[in-house]
Amino acid sequence: MADPDKLIREYYQSWFRFHPEAAVDAGVEGYAHLLTPCDDDDIGALTALNEKMLSALEEFNEQDLNEDQRLDLDILRSAALLELKELVEKDWRQRDPLRFLPTHAIYQLTLREVQDLPAAFSARLSAIPGHLRSARSHLQVDPAQIPPNWLQAAIVEAQQGAAWLRQLHHHPVVSRYRLDAELDSAAHALDDYGRFLESDLSRLAQGDYACGQEQFEMLLRHRHGLDISADALHQLGQRLFDETLLELRAVTRELQGDEDIDGLTQKIHARHESIDTLLDSYRQVMAQARAFVAEKKLLSLPARESLKVVETPLFLRHEIPFAAYLEPARNDSRQQGLYYVSLPDSDAGMGEHNAISLRHTCVHEAWPGHHLQFVTANLRPQSSTLPRLLNPSATLYEGWALYCEQLMQEQGFLDAPESRFILLKDRLWRALRIMLDVELHTRGLSLELASERMQLWLGFSPAQALADLQWYTRMPTVPMGYATGWALINATRSRLQLIDDGFSLRDFHDRLLSMGSVPVAEVIPRRFGEPLWKSVRREVFARAE
Repeated sequence: MADPDKLIREYYQSWFRFHPEAAVDAGVEGYAHLLTPCDDDDIGALTALNEKMLSALEEFNEQDLNEDQRLDLDILRSAALLELKELVEKDWRQRDPLRFLPTHAIYQLTLREVQDLPAAFSARLSAIPGHLRSARSHLQVDPAQIPPNWLQAAIVEAQQGAAWLRQLHHHPVVSRYRLDAELDSAAHALDDYGRFLESDLSRLAQGDYACGQEQFEMLLRHRHGLDISADALHQLGQRLFDETLLELRAVTRELQGDEDIDGLTQKIHARHESIDTLLDSYRQVMAQARAFVAEKKLLSLPARESLKVVETPLFLRHEIPFAAYLEPARNDSRQQGLYYVSLPDSDAGMGEHNAISLRHTCVHEAWPGHHLQFVTANLRPQSSTLPRLLNPSATLYEGWALYCEQLMQEQGFLDAPESRFILLKDRLWRALRIMLDVELHTRGLSLELASERMQLWLGFSPAQALADLQWYTRMPTVPMGYATGWALINATRSRLQLIDDGFSLRDFHDRLLSMGSVPVAEVIPRRFGEPLWKSVRREVFARAE
């Protein structure tokens, strides 16, 4: 019998040559000196690699594999199918100027534990000018394919990335390596690339960001384990939106006697601290949330971890308007996650960092949300295999984080009178995301109309709405993962509480997180039984099919 572990190991040894940044983020050595290759030969070799992997997987008899091996090979098969489809049908090199940008390739070296770090910095920085010259030649083939919003985002990131590189020689790690010449050359190359995009391609870019219904439903099936149609998913989003809006209006009446959601939002936003104390406020609330989770014994805590609150790097500000989390690599000895906070330019922009929303954000991003979940996955061999680390499903990692907001409100940590209002408003946002995700990629919805709906229902500014929508266009089926995953997790808990007299909240959470960031649709039948999964699936999706 073929050895599945050997097959996975050998596949990724080759695959990482084409995805070196993924290797560094996964804690795999040997690729930190490389940038993503994009020549025709490289694309051809990656295509052949995936074809060979799919053929090799056909040789396995599932009965000869244990449960974890079957799941890992299923995940790998799905990932290879998805990548092969993209390589064959859509050449990203001709339509996606953002994927050429090397800023993250340098930034990750400042964070990850890498052997021979000076050599890695030097090799990647020195390769940037040639890499971006190659990018120009690919993008000039058919610039009409480039979506205009992707082009504008690439221009902004190129400009901000160049500014960040010019400051990098002050970094406590980089300053030791005397890389001023390489940094300067790389920054100039990014400046030139940004000018090229703006001057040569801006008038020509008119591509469509939509992935299309076939690809969208293929992602639902192969990335998230959901054998449902895009239309059925949209109906779920509409139902959750309608139900949440009714609850939100009722809570608003309780709190202020009317249904003026925007008015109550503005009152909450007015209660915030100064910019100078904002980072310390996040640190304090995160520590409180961790202590609360431990005291209540809501789930098992990781054996080791740490969390560092930092200001969002300049080149990421356009992607992170408020706050975000970056998980540690599997090989990080401290398992230190990073919590990014984007400081507003003035007190006028502090509304989203108000005292109540700040606590909700800490729960979602840190305790017991993303930080706890990702570190838990990293520290367990069965949940930190490469197929699972490299192909996470938003139904688990985002569904869990959204569920955590509800959990911590139920348990009394989010105890302000307005916490239920914030909880429901955030859930309304995630329900709307399901519908926008489907409509942007399968129904021809424009960014302008999507932005208007976010402004109408969520009170977003035009800039806030477009910043959020930008990543929706690039990551189909990720926006739907928040509310869809929450609905599946919540329904599973409710069913278990009804049928299991010995139900333990801690045991439920531990079992839910025991398999890593795999689709919730894979976790429920394996950890709680196939009959329960069928029951949950009917409850969540039956009215949408």
